[in-house]
Amino acid sequence: MSKQFLDLEKDIHEIKLRQMGGEVEVIRGIMHYVRFDIGGTIVKYVYHINKKGKYFLQRQAPYPLNAGTYESEQDVIDIIRHDLAQMKNAKKSKKFDKFIEMNKNLSNMMRKFEDLYLYYNVPSVQMEKIEKTIQQLGNLIFETKDISERVYFEKDPESL
Repeated sequence: MSKQFLDLEKDIHEIKLRQMGGEVEVIRGIMHYVRFDIGGTIVKYVYHINKKGKYFLQRQAPYPLNAGTYESEQDVIDIIRHDLAQMKNAKKSKKFDKFIEMNKNLSNMMRKFEDLYLYYNVPSVQMEKIEKTIQQLGNLIFETKDISERVYFEKDPESL
């Protein structure tokens, strides 16, 4: 893929993201930072274009989440548009701040778990306890989904 083509693509999706209200910062033409303010909650994204012309998107704030790899800038814009709409909708909840805090705690827990297995030889008994707890949490999430009212319908959940 030519540099001239990538530059044109970059300009097009920068304009679209700015029209959505984002602040776009481009580093070396392939790394993009986008920032939105949703009623005082800052939502940040970073994405880059790899040598194969694919787009890797990650939400950085209010908590980190890898969104995935996409074929086009339009796919990235569509994912961001849905994500923002979902955040705006969730922000209406009295539990929004607690939800954000819980997501941050889960992200920190993942880092701790990674440190655990990268730095320690964890006994099998402890691994089994951790695995059981993770399975219980997964079951609780599905149970909670089943008894909760759905509030966003523009896109289906990707993991539930």
